Amino acid sequence: MNPLPSKQELLDFQARWMRPAGICAILGALVIAVSLPLQPSVGGDNDAERLTKFHDQTTELIVGQGILIGLAVLLFIPVLYVLIRSAAGRTERVRRPMILLAFIGPILFSASGLLVAIGLSDVADKFVAQAPAKERQAREEATAAPRGTTTTKPSKPSGTTTTPRSTTTTPQSTTTPPQSTTTTPRTPEQAAGKARDDLASDLLDDSTVLQVGSIARFVGLLSLVFALIYIPLWCMRTGLLTRFWAMLGLALGISLLLVPVGIFGLVLWFAVIGLMLARWWPAPLPPAWDAGEAIPWPSREDIGPPPAEGAGAGTVEGSGREVSEQALPENGDGEAPAETGETQGQRRKKRKRRG
Repeated sequence: MNPLPSKQELLDFQARWMRPAGICAILGALVIAVSLPLQPSVGGDNDAERLTKFHDQTTELIVGQGILIGLAVLLFIPVLYVLIRSAAGRTERVRRPMILLAFIGPILFSASGLLVAIGLSDVADKFVAQAPAKERQAREEATAAPRGTTTTKPSKPSGTTTTPRSTTTTPQSTTTPPQSTTTTPRTPEQAAGKARDDLASDLLDDSTVLQVGSIARFVGLLSLVFALIYIPLWCMRTGLLTRFWAMLGLALGISLLLVPVGIFGLVLWFAVIGLMLARWWPAPLPPAWDAGEAIPWPSREDIGPPPAEGAGAGTVEGSGREVSEQALPENGDGEAPAETGETQGQRRKKRKRRG
């Protein structure tokens, strides 16, 4: 089990890092908002059209997608670090190596984005430079052979049949005539389009930078998603995040694998958590932050079952008639209390008769 720091050490760490981490998260969200107009358009029916657009938008590809997005993701690291470090300081069940989750996913994701942008830019430049020659060669070949060519393909004997005649057998073989195949003629434009598509596919497959960047992005994405599941979960268990914000961060992290636009919801989540850590959010932080220890949220068992239907709180059955107060025995003589229903005047008359 991991030794926990003292309460004062944990409070000192939070006082030193919470506000800077929150400001970094807010800046990261602003950087992504600024980078949106610089994102390259990825429209196109095939790889050839997309590479042509990437060539025309090289600056947007490298600056918008490679640099700004990577910088914004790096600015989210302090928030993740403060959250996981604060949770690990409140429970021994969070392993120290798990703190590295705050760094591995964002760093790999940022580096992979820059590698992919550089690789796509290089492939797009090569495609634009080589495509005219490939198209010209394909048109010339299509013009030289405008009609389809017919080829004759001999067929093998399909089998041997035998016809019995008394005690002798005469084999009779049957064969099928040769078959001819005709290729479909292509126009020069069709040949040029196929040549462009083949060139784009070959260049994408042969780019080492693009392949390394794609692998790094896949690993970084998985690491980032796991961090966004593990860290909010333990922050909720130690009372650092409410159930709503913890479950929302977890769901948005999983959405990165399912919906590409889930990144925008995650950016808003980081911005809100940053406002909380900077203490600029309207609602106060959960009490576990200032207590320096884990204050788990009460479970349903701790809250208890809900009241039964029809049972109003504080409801007393009975009539609304006033009940007169019973007189206490005087002088400690142990006299029995008056019967229920007697008025105060009747009790005074009884006392006078006894006197």
